[in-house]
Amino acid sequence: MKRVQTLLFLLTCIASVFCISMRFANPTEPTCYMSIAGCFVVALIGVLNTKGSEQWSASISECVLAGLIIWTVINGGFTPDFILSAVALMTLYVWVRRNQLNTKWLFFGIVLLGIVQAAYGIGQYLHWFPNSVAPAFRISGSFNNPSGFAAMLVVCLPFGLYLIRKPIIYLKLLGIVACIIMATGVILVQSRTGVVASAVIGMIWMFQLLSEAFRTKLRWTTKVAAGTIVIAVLLGGLYFQKKDSADGRLLIWNCSACMITDKPLTGHGTGGFQREYMLYQANYFNQHPDSKYAQLADIVKHPFNEYLLLLTEEGIIGFAMFGLLAWLVIREYRRKRAEEDKCFMLCLTGIGVFACFSYPFGYPFVRLMTVFCAARIMQSETSSWISLLKITPALKPIGLLVFGGFLVLTGKLFYNEYYWNIIAQQSLAGETRKVLPEYARLYPWMRGEGLFLYNYAAELNYIGEWKKSNQLMTECSRLYNDNDVQLILADNCQQLRHYNEAEKHLKLAYSMIPNRFIPLYRLVKLYQQQKRDMEAQNIAQEITRKPVKIPSYDIDAIKKEMQDLLMKEKSNN
Repeated sequence: MKRVQTLLFLLTCIASVFCISMRFANPTEPTCYMSIAGCFVVALIGVLNTKGSEQWSASISECVLAGLIIWTVINGGFTPDFILSAVALMTLYVWVRRNQLNTKWLFFGIVLLGIVQAAYGIGQYLHWFPNSVAPAFRISGSFNNPSGFAAMLVVCLPFGLYLIRKPIIYLKLLGIVACIIMATGVILVQSRTGVVASAVIGMIWMFQLLSEAFRTKLRWTTKVAAGTIVIAVLLGGLYFQKKDSADGRLLIWNCSACMITDKPLTGHGTGGFQREYMLYQANYFNQHPDSKYAQLADIVKHPFNEYLLLLTEEGIIGFAMFGLLAWLVIREYRRKRAEEDKCFMLCLTGIGVFACFSYPFGYPFVRLMTVFCAARIMQSETSSWISLLKITPALKPIGLLVFGGFLVLTGKLFYNEYYWNIIAQQSLAGETRKVLPEYARLYPWMRGEGLFLYNYAAELNYIGEWKKSNQLMTECSRLYNDNDVQLILADNCQQLRHYNEAEKHLKLAYSMIPNRFIPLYRLVKLYQQQKRDMEAQNIAQEITRKPVKIPSYDIDAIKKEMQDLLMKEKSNN
């Protein structure tokens, strides 16, 4: 049974990496639902395998994790997919902490998974394989972004290093080959965060190779200072490699800090960053119209720092629970220091470093491995609370019913995502009116997904149902708000002759991303429609003087049209 459960976990990891499908509106969405389903299948097998009568008990870490999940749900995470994901991860943690897995097969499987992914990415770099998932990038593996590719290799790297220290020659060779291939993949993808995280993992691993006597002679201050200097040198060198990108993140962190200041205790709620951040960015540029960050601004969906995201959305309450959980894991590791635990802690360390500058938890594989590694370290944690409830065979049907129901619900959400893509493609083929009833059928299930609401409202805007489109897009803005949302809201208001509202939306869209031309161009058209010629000319002059971030035919056409408008007005006067 241990081998079966280990195999199921490995299959879940594989599905969370490779189940990318262009048959979905969001091609990476199947990986999320596959990982959720895998956790529930493992739980179902665990329930079936329960024998005898066991007294129910809970550890401190399980209670803290449950508290953190409950807080994120009541703090705004009411959507079915978020709740299912949270319950699945909690189930995985409890299952791994209470069961012994076949680690030999597990380590071997994770290393092979890393090798395959790295080889696939290297093949893309050498043009052996097409990058069909993310054609805009030369290399991204099976992910939609190079960040996901780098994050996965960072997660798998410690397991390859673990095999190098094994006495069995074929395992040692496999570990060496794996580490070389995975390190090559991280370097080729040019992920600064991946390089730093891999370097930290490598330094800690090499330090562990030193003799125990030598390590004990070094003071902890010396260790911290040496590590800090190396990381600072790495970060400094990588900063100048992509300076504009790094400066853009400083803007994001500045605005995120303002969000935290406004609601420090409870945060803005789960999902609050995507809902509120662009409004804060717009406010920043309204207060600093000549900011050097104006040309670097763009649509932002994540602060590129998982800890900052947690503080922003869940506040000090959520962050404190996360901090307590991290402290419990570190304390348990320091108490045991088992050989396998060193590998798990290296993996968590790599993820922790990666989380400082990117969004690794946006990928299901990283979430699975984070929970798995933490649970493995906490296996020897004693249960602190014992309930009078006993788990008997009579409770099996209830457990099967609960997890079976979760599995069915996951399948339903999976199908909704698949069907959404079908009707979206039909709409693009010119059958928008025909598929609108299908959008309406999906709406009760998917009303908590901002991207679906945006798509639905955009389709209504396209066929001229501006009032209904405005209602849905307003609903979307409470979940997902950016420049594009404001532009469609502005168009709906303009078509409905709500000119003042349209003007507000266009100005807000421009404030969000001051380097964009479309909001100003649409403002000119709006003022012309209202016969506000002087204001239209002022905006037209601003457009002609405006620097171009990325040259394109459309921007050249807009600038020429505005020049012609000014010339025409000048000749008329």
